[in-house]
Amino acid sequence: MDVALRRDRDAPRTDDYDQQIHEVLAHLGQRPADGAFARLNPAAGIPSRPEVWILGSSGTSARTAGELGLGYAFAGFINPDGAARALLRHGAFAHAATGSDGRRAILAVSAVVADTDAEAQRLAWSRTALLARVARTGSSALVPTVEEAARELGDAEKEAPTVITDGRWPRQTAGSPATVRDQIEQMAKATGVDEVMVQDMIADPQARAHSRALLAQALGVAPNRAAAA
Repeated sequence: MDVALRRDRDAPRTDDYDQQIHEVLAHLGQRPADGAFARLNPAAGIPSRPEVWILGSSGTSARTAGELGLGYAFAGFINPDGAARALLRHGAFAHAATGSDGRRAILAVSAVVADTDAEAQRLAWSRTALLARVARTGSSALVPTVEEAARELGDAEKEAPTVITDGRWPRQTAGSPATVRDQIEQMAKATGVDEVMVQDMIADPQARAHSRALLAQALGVAPNRAAAA
């Protein structure tokens, strides 16, 4: 989406973030249409239009979403230390802008669940190694297997905290179902959200499916079969 919204993909990036948001809102009929999208009507004949949310990882994006009355999803897997402050800030600005106590906010976290804390920590090595690969190459990379990650990571990286430690949130939560449920509940309480989105980067498909099943069971979440049908 970031690239798609750029007018000239070959030109250097410019700091026109707010302008692009207003243009998207105008494009969807949620603001007066002017400028680049003034002549377009993408939703003609469509009974409903998509709900606009902002995904961010800073206080600036939280404030923007709040002031515009937009839903806000905070990428806690990028900036875990800023999650509580940003989401509470979004709530305050949203209340000031709309006068309503209702808020639309999501905390997005990275989580790995296994039968034991030790196994979950081991599975979490894949994401840690992936981020290390990207940092080295400056580009995208494949998610490494646990065995590949074990060869690429040092002891400190393998033993990095995967639970809240001394008040600091991990970039990736990992543990048994009870451990991860406790972490997510603490994070939701600290941020005031009632919805959490989970990202996972588990290389093995079976382990990934098992992680999701364990987490769903721990949180009492059932598939929305009506929506799926």
